[in-house]
Amino acid sequence: MTRAKGKGRKRAALPKELRGKGPVPAPTRRDPSGKVHLLVQQDPASGSARVELSAPLFEEPWQNDVASSAASTAYLALNAGVDVERVVALTRHTMDLASKLADGLIDRAANGSVACQPGCDHCCHQSVGVTPAEAITIIEHVRRTFSDEQRQELAERLQHAHERTRGLTSTQRFSPKHPCPFLDSGRCSIYDVRPLTCRGVNSLDADECRRELRDAKTRAAFLRSGVGGRAFLEPIRATHAVSAGVQLGLSELFGLDMQPLDLTAAAHALLNGGESIPDEWIAGHTPLEAARGGECVEDATSRALRGARS
Repeated sequence: MTRAKGKGRKRAALPKELRGKGPVPAPTRRDPSGKVHLLVQQDPASGSARVELSAPLFEEPWQNDVASSAASTAYLALNAGVDVERVVALTRHTMDLASKLADGLIDRAANGSVACQPGCDHCCHQSVGVTPAEAITIIEHVRRTFSDEQRQELAERLQHAHERTRGLTSTQRFSPKHPCPFLDSGRCSIYDVRPLTCRGVNSLDADECRRELRDAKTRAAFLRSGVGGRAFLEPIRATHAVSAGVQLGLSELFGLDMQPLDLTAAAHALLNGGESIPDEWIAGHTPLEAARGGECVEDATSRALRGARS
Protein backbone atom coordinates (compact mmCIF):
# COMPACT_ATOMS: atom_id res chain seq x y z
CA MET A 1 0.00 0.00 0.00
CA THR A 2 1.19 3.49 -0.82
CA ARG A 3 2.15 5.59 2.16
CA ALA A 4 0.73 9.06 2.42
CA LYS A 5 3.90 10.86 3.47
CA GLY A 6 3.56 14.50 4.28
CA LYS A 7 -0.21 14.54 4.04
CA GLY A 8 -1.87 17.27 6.06
CA ARG A 9 1.10 19.66 6.20
CA LYS A 10 -0.46 22.09 3.74
CA ARG A 11 -3.65 23.47 5.21
CA ALA A 12 -6.54 24.28 2.91
CA ALA A 13 -7.74 27.87 3.12
CA LEU A 14 -10.89 28.41 5.14
CA PRO A 15 -13.94 29.77 3.33
CA LYS A 16 -14.56 33.45 4.11
CA GLU A 17 -17.63 32.73 6.24
CA LEU A 18 -15.53 30.53 8.56
CA ARG A 19 -12.70 32.95 9.22
CA GLY A 20 -12.62 34.21 12.78
CA LYS A 21 -10.54 36.86 14.52
CA GLY A 22 -8.52 36.88 17.69
CA PRO A 23 -7.54 34.11 20.10
CA VAL A 24 -9.71 32.13 22.46
CA PRO A 25 -8.77 31.15 26.01
CA ALA A 26 -6.44 28.28 26.74
CA PRO A 27 -7.87 24.73 26.54
CA THR A 28 -10.94 24.38 28.75
CA ARG A 29 -11.47 20.65 28.94
CA ARG A 30 -9.27 17.69 29.78
CA ASP A 31 -9.88 14.03 29.05
CA PRO A 32 -10.89 11.63 31.87
CA SER A 33 -7.23 11.01 32.70
CA GLY A 34 -6.55 14.75 33.05
CA LYS A 35 -4.62 15.16 29.80
CA VAL A 36 -4.73 18.12 27.43
CA HIS A 37 -3.95 17.09 23.87
CA LEU A 38 -3.82 20.47 22.10
CA LEU A 39 -1.58 23.50 22.42
CA VAL A 40 -2.39 26.87 20.84
CA GLN A 41 0.82 28.43 19.54
CA GLN A 42 0.79 32.13 18.65
CA ASP A 43 3.38 33.95 16.56
CA PRO A 44 4.22 37.10 18.58
CA ALA A 45 5.20 39.00 15.43
CA SER A 46 2.23 38.28 13.18
CA GLY A 47 -0.36 37.34 15.79
CA SER A 48 -1.31 34.28 13.74
CA ALA A 49 -2.12 31.14 15.67
CA ARG A 50 -1.93 27.45 15.02
CA VAL A 51 -2.86 24.38 17.02
CA GLU A 52 -0.40 21.60 17.69
CA LEU A 53 -0.67 18.23 19.40
CA SER A 54 0.93 18.07 22.81
CA ALA A 55 1.96 14.49 21.97
CA PRO A 56 1.45 12.23 18.94
CA LEU A 57 -1.92 10.48 18.69
CA PHE A 58 -0.96 8.19 15.82
CA GLU A 59 2.02 6.09 14.81
CA GLU A 60 2.40 7.74 11.39
CA PRO A 61 3.63 11.36 11.38
CA TRP A 62 1.31 12.27 8.49
CA GLN A 63 -1.74 11.31 10.56
CA ASN A 64 -0.61 13.60 13.37
CA ASP A 65 -0.17 16.39 10.81
CA VAL A 66 -3.73 15.82 9.60
CA ALA A 67 -5.11 15.82 13.16
CA SER A 68 -3.35 19.05 14.11
CA SER A 69 -4.45 20.66 10.85
CA ALA A 70 -8.07 19.70 11.55
CA ALA A 71 -7.82 21.10 15.09
CA SER A 72 -6.38 24.35 13.69
CA THR A 73 -9.26 24.55 11.23
CA ALA A 74 -11.74 24.29 14.11
CA TYR A 75 -9.85 26.95 16.09
CA LEU A 76 -9.72 29.43 13.20
CA ALA A 77 -13.38 28.85 12.32
CA LEU A 78 -14.82 29.33 15.79
CA ASN A 79 -12.49 31.71 17.59
CA ALA A 80 -14.78 34.68 16.84
CA GLY A 81 -17.73 32.97 18.51
CA VAL A 82 -19.48 29.63 18.72
CA ASP A 83 -23.02 29.12 17.45
CA VAL A 84 -24.92 26.36 15.70
CA GLU A 85 -24.63 27.92 12.26
CA ARG A 86 -20.85 28.25 12.44
CA VAL A 87 -20.41 24.72 13.82
CA VAL A 88 -22.54 23.31 10.99
CA ALA A 89 -20.51 25.29 8.43
CA LEU A 90 -17.28 24.04 9.99
CA THR A 91 -18.53 20.45 9.99
CA ARG A 92 -19.57 20.63 6.34
CA HIS A 93 -16.16 22.11 5.46
CA THR A 94 -14.40 19.36 7.42
CA MET A 95 -16.47 16.65 5.75
CA ASP A 96 -15.54 17.99 2.31
CA LEU A 97 -11.84 18.14 3.19
CA ALA A 98 -11.92 14.60 4.61
CA SER A 99 -13.49 13.29 1.40
CA LYS A 100 -10.92 15.05 -0.78
CA LEU A 101 -8.13 13.58 1.32
CA ALA A 102 -9.61 10.07 1.31
CA ASP A 103 -10.41 10.21 -2.42
CA GLY A 104 -6.89 11.41 -3.19
CA LEU A 105 -5.44 8.47 -1.29
CA ILE A 106 -7.80 5.98 -2.96
CA ASP A 107 -6.71 7.34 -6.34
CA ARG A 108 -3.21 6.10 -5.50
CA ALA A 109 -4.43 2.51 -5.36
CA ALA A 110 -3.91 0.31 -8.38
CA ASN A 111 -6.72 0.61 -10.93
CA GLY A 112 -9.60 -1.68 -10.05
CA SER A 113 -8.24 -2.70 -6.65
CA VAL A 114 -10.87 -0.76 -4.65
CA ALA A 115 -14.11 -2.66 -5.13
CA CYS A 116 -16.67 -0.19 -3.75
CA GLN A 117 -19.33 0.93 -6.22
CA PRO A 118 -22.57 2.99 -6.05
CA GLY A 119 -25.35 0.82 -4.66
CA CYS A 120 -22.94 -1.42 -2.73
CA ASP A 121 -24.29 -1.17 0.82
CA HIS A 122 -22.79 -4.14 2.67
CA CYS A 123 -20.89 -1.85 5.09
CA CYS A 124 -24.09 0.08 5.90
CA HIS A 125 -25.43 -2.54 8.31
CA GLN A 126 -23.70 -1.74 11.58
CA SER A 127 -23.54 0.80 14.37
CA VAL A 128 -22.04 4.07 13.12
CA GLY A 129 -20.31 6.46 15.49
CA VAL A 130 -20.77 10.21 15.06
CA THR A 131 -20.03 13.33 17.07
CA PRO A 132 -22.83 15.69 18.16
CA ALA A 133 -21.58 18.19 15.55
CA GLU A 134 -21.98 15.62 12.77
CA ALA A 135 -25.42 14.51 13.97
CA ILE A 136 -26.66 18.11 14.13
CA THR A 137 -25.22 18.82 10.66
CA ILE A 138 -26.90 15.73 9.21
CA ILE A 139 -30.34 16.62 10.57
CA GLU A 140 -29.94 20.26 9.51
CA HIS A 141 -29.33 18.94 5.99
CA VAL A 142 -32.39 16.69 6.24
CA ARG A 143 -34.63 19.55 7.39
CA ARG A 144 -33.35 21.78 4.58
CA THR A 145 -33.33 19.35 1.63
CA PHE A 146 -35.88 16.58 2.28
CA SER A 147 -39.52 17.02 1.37
CA ASP A 148 -42.15 16.77 4.11
CA GLU A 149 -42.97 13.25 2.95
CA GLN A 150 -39.30 12.21 2.91
CA ARG A 151 -38.73 13.63 6.40
CA GLN A 152 -41.75 11.78 7.74
CA GLU A 153 -40.60 8.50 6.18
CA LEU A 154 -37.12 8.99 7.62
CA ALA A 155 -38.48 9.86 11.06
CA GLU A 156 -40.44 6.61 11.08
CA ARG A 157 -37.44 4.57 9.93
CA LEU A 158 -35.29 6.16 12.63
CA GLN A 159 -37.85 5.42 15.32
CA HIS A 160 -38.22 1.80 14.28
CA ALA A 161 -34.46 1.30 13.89
CA HIS A 162 -33.82 2.86 17.30
CA GLU A 163 -36.39 0.59 18.92
CA ARG A 164 -34.90 -2.52 17.25
CA THR A 165 -31.25 -1.73 18.01
CA ARG A 166 -31.39 -0.06 21.42
CA GLY A 167 -29.28 -2.11 23.83
CA LEU A 168 -27.65 -4.29 21.16
CA THR A 169 -23.88 -4.69 21.04
CA SER A 170 -21.86 -3.63 18.01
CA THR A 171 -21.49 -7.32 17.13
CA GLN A 172 -25.27 -7.82 17.20
CA ARG A 173 -25.74 -4.69 15.10
CA PHE A 174 -23.59 -6.10 12.28
CA SER A 175 -26.44 -7.87 10.54
CA PRO A 176 -28.54 -7.65 7.37
CA LYS A 177 -31.48 -7.18 9.77
CA HIS A 178 -30.18 -3.77 10.81
CA PRO A 179 -29.61 -1.53 7.77
CA CYS A 180 -28.73 2.11 8.31
CA PRO A 181 -32.03 4.04 8.42
CA PHE A 182 -30.53 6.54 5.97
CA LEU A 183 -30.30 3.87 3.26
CA ASP A 184 -32.77 4.35 0.42
CA SER A 185 -32.88 1.57 -2.19
CA GLY A 186 -29.32 0.60 -1.30
CA ARG A 187 -27.93 4.14 -1.52
CA CYS A 188 -27.07 6.71 1.13
CA SER A 189 -29.74 9.42 1.25
CA ILE A 190 -27.39 11.79 3.10
CA TYR A 191 -24.27 11.10 1.06
CA ASP A 192 -23.17 14.76 0.99
CA VAL A 193 -23.17 14.89 4.80
CA ARG A 194 -22.41 11.25 5.62
CA PRO A 195 -20.35 10.78 8.82
CA LEU A 196 -16.58 11.13 8.76
CA THR A 197 -16.18 7.49 9.75
CA CYS A 198 -18.00 6.46 6.56
CA ARG A 199 -15.83 8.55 4.24
CA GLY A 200 -12.66 6.51 4.37
CA VAL A 201 -14.33 3.09 4.31
CA ASN A 202 -13.35 0.99 1.30
CA SER A 203 -12.94 -2.63 0.36
CA LEU A 204 -10.62 -4.58 -1.90
CA ASP A 205 -13.16 -7.39 -2.30
CA ALA A 206 -16.89 -6.65 -2.58
CA ASP A 207 -17.82 -10.34 -2.57
CA GLU A 208 -15.95 -10.78 0.71
CA CYS A 209 -18.05 -7.93 2.16
CA ARG A 210 -21.23 -9.56 0.90
CA ARG A 211 -20.41 -12.93 2.42
CA GLU A 212 -19.26 -11.50 5.76
CA LEU A 213 -22.57 -9.69 6.15
CA ARG A 214 -25.13 -11.92 4.48
CA ASP A 215 -23.85 -15.48 4.95
CA ALA A 216 -24.59 -16.49 8.55
CA LYS A 217 -21.63 -18.88 8.96
CA THR A 218 -19.15 -16.51 7.34
CA ARG A 219 -20.47 -13.62 9.43
CA ALA A 220 -20.10 -15.58 12.67
CA ALA A 221 -16.52 -16.54 11.81
CA PHE A 222 -15.73 -12.97 10.79
CA LEU A 223 -17.07 -11.54 14.06
CA ARG A 224 -15.22 -14.18 16.12
CA SER A 225 -11.92 -13.37 14.43
CA GLY A 226 -12.06 -9.66 15.20
CA VAL A 227 -10.16 -9.04 11.95
CA GLY A 228 -11.69 -6.74 9.35
CA GLY A 229 -11.95 -7.43 5.65
CA ARG A 230 -9.25 -6.43 3.20
CA ALA A 231 -9.15 -2.69 2.65
CA PHE A 232 -6.85 0.17 1.63
CA LEU A 233 -5.85 1.44 5.08
CA GLU A 234 -4.63 4.99 4.39
CA PRO A 235 -8.10 6.49 3.62
CA ILE A 236 -9.48 4.93 6.81
CA ARG A 237 -6.60 6.31 8.85
CA ALA A 238 -6.89 9.74 7.23
CA THR A 239 -10.54 10.19 8.15
CA HIS A 240 -9.88 8.98 11.71
CA ALA A 241 -7.14 11.61 11.99
CA VAL A 242 -9.46 14.35 10.73
CA SER A 243 -12.16 13.28 13.16
CA ALA A 244 -9.73 13.16 16.08
CA GLY A 245 -8.49 16.69 15.38
CA VAL A 246 -11.97 18.18 15.13
CA GLN A 247 -13.22 16.33 18.21
CA LEU A 248 -10.31 17.59 20.29
CA GLY A 249 -10.61 21.10 18.89
CA LEU A 250 -14.29 21.51 19.76
CA SER A 251 -13.94 19.74 23.10
CA GLU A 252 -10.70 21.15 24.51
CA LEU A 253 -10.71 24.62 22.95
CA PHE A 254 -14.43 25.42 23.08
CA GLY A 255 -15.77 23.20 25.86
CA LEU A 256 -18.32 21.38 23.69
CA ASP A 257 -19.34 17.79 24.42
CA MET A 258 -17.83 15.63 21.67
CA GLN A 259 -18.38 12.19 23.15
CA PRO A 260 -19.23 9.67 20.40
CA LEU A 261 -22.88 8.96 19.68
CA ASP A 262 -24.73 6.22 17.86
CA LEU A 263 -25.95 7.70 14.57
CA THR A 264 -29.38 6.08 14.71
CA ALA A 265 -30.07 7.11 18.31
CA ALA A 266 -28.77 10.67 17.85
CA ALA A 267 -30.63 11.28 14.57
CA HIS A 268 -33.82 9.87 16.09
CA ALA A 269 -33.55 12.26 19.05
CA LEU A 270 -32.84 15.27 16.83
CA LEU A 271 -35.48 14.66 14.17
CA ASN A 272 -38.28 13.38 16.38
CA GLY A 273 -38.86 16.32 18.70
CA GLY A 274 -35.35 17.57 19.41
CA GLU A 275 -35.37 21.04 17.85
CA SER A 276 -33.89 22.65 20.98
CA ILE A 277 -31.03 20.14 21.23
CA PRO A 278 -28.50 22.05 19.07
CA ASP A 279 -28.83 25.22 21.15
CA GLU A 280 -28.59 23.24 24.40
CA TRP A 281 -25.42 21.57 23.12
CA ILE A 282 -23.85 24.89 22.10
CA ALA A 283 -24.61 26.18 25.61
CA GLY A 284 -22.34 23.45 27.01
CA HIS A 285 -24.96 20.91 28.04
CA THR A 286 -25.20 17.23 27.03
CA PRO A 287 -28.72 16.85 25.59
CA LEU A 288 -27.68 13.84 23.48
CA GLU A 289 -26.24 11.86 26.37
CA ALA A 290 -28.89 9.13 25.95
CA ALA A 291 -27.55 8.53 22.42
CA ARG A 292 -24.00 7.80 23.60
CA GLY A 293 -22.43 4.92 21.76
CA GLY A 294 -20.36 4.18 18.69
CA GLU A 295 -17.13 4.31 20.66
CA CYS A 296 -14.06 2.87 19.03
CA VAL A 297 -13.23 -0.51 20.53
CA GLU A 298 -9.86 -0.12 22.21
CA ASP A 299 -8.25 -3.41 21.26
CA ALA A 300 -5.01 -3.98 19.37
CA THR A 301 -6.80 -4.74 16.08
CA SER A 302 -8.92 -1.59 16.04
CA ARG A 303 -5.98 0.58 17.10
CA ALA A 304 -3.89 -0.87 14.28
CA LEU A 305 -6.69 -0.19 11.79
CA ARG A 306 -6.82 3.47 12.84
CA GLY A 307 -3.07 3.76 13.19
CA ALA A 308 -3.55 4.94 16.78
CA ARG A 309 -0.75 4.80 19.30
CA SER A 310 -1.21 2.50 22.29
